[in-house]
Amino acid sequence: MPDLFVLFLQVDIYEDKDNARKDEIAALGGQTATGTNVFSAFYDRLKEIREYHRRHPAARVVDPNEDFEVLLKEEPLIEFSGEALAALGLKSGGTVQQRAERLFLTKDTPLEKLDKKHFAKGSRGQEQNGVSAVNSFKEIALMEAKINKLCELLEETVDRTKDNIVKKQALTYEEIEAEREEEDTQADTESDDDDQQIYNPLKLPMGWDGKPIPYWLYKLHGLGQEFKCEICGNYSYWGRRAFERHFKEWRHQHGMRCLGIPNTKNFNEITSIEEAKELWKRIQERQGVNKWRPDLEEEYEDKEGNIYNKKTYTDLQRQGLI
Repeated sequence: MPDLFVLFLQVDIYEDKDNARKDEIAALGGQTATGTNVFSAFYDRLKEIREYHRRHPAARVVDPNEDFEVLLKEEPLIEFSGEALAALGLKSGGTVQQRAERLFLTKDTPLEKLDKKHFAKGSRGQEQNGVSAVNSFKEIALMEAKINKLCELLEETVDRTKDNIVKKQALTYEEIEAEREEEDTQADTESDDDDQQIYNPLKLPMGWDGKPIPYWLYKLHGLGQEFKCEICGNYSYWGRRAFERHFKEWRHQHGMRCLGIPNTKNFNEITSIEEAKELWKRIQERQGVNKWRPDLEEEYEDKEGNIYNKKTYTDLQRQGLI
């Protein structure tokens, strides 16, 4: 049984699951298991320690032979020069604890509200404290002057409002109802005046506000001129602008479609049905639609009674098929 245990132990050492044997072999060659040079790592660590002690010369070097309990009970040495206090204009003297307490006062309290005893003599912070106090007094005085002036301007309005409130408080229920009915009657009278027929002897068109447009605007747009279009079913258009715009609207397009005429620019300013038909006929003749073309429209008949146009008949005859 002991031999079996020794065998298992040797197998574990041979497999080196914890990489202990591998690290030992690498250390003999000056390398770690990860490939880092042992000597370079040592000197890098030594350089870091020297740099730390150069930045902190007051740091104590711990001797491994000393009692650690005594070291833990010692109060650590804190460097606090007070430069931050001097920059704020505060006193930088006293113990470390006093300077720290003075600095922590500025965390939640503005410099303007600090007691003067915390400032150094002739410091700018003390002067700023006095200047800010003077400025605050000026702002308060200016605000009071504005309020007094506003009260003077609104004095009459405030007095009338007070009198009206006192008057309403003294009214009975019947008097309040009578006053309310009088206000409703007055509102109805004003609405009736608005609904009255508007005086419009020149029969000017109505504007966006429901009132006749100015006469000069009526003359400017030529709204007194009437243009009738027979294609649109003798519909009247008032003003040159509305007349020119109607050629692209649905009513005129529908009329041209019923006549079988395309609504193109050639038919602008044409409002008569006869004129539109005559113009369309001339356009077709100019395009050659109604022109006599004998090669396509002249007919020929063969011996069997088949009818061909001139071009087809000539081609078949040349091929000897007829």
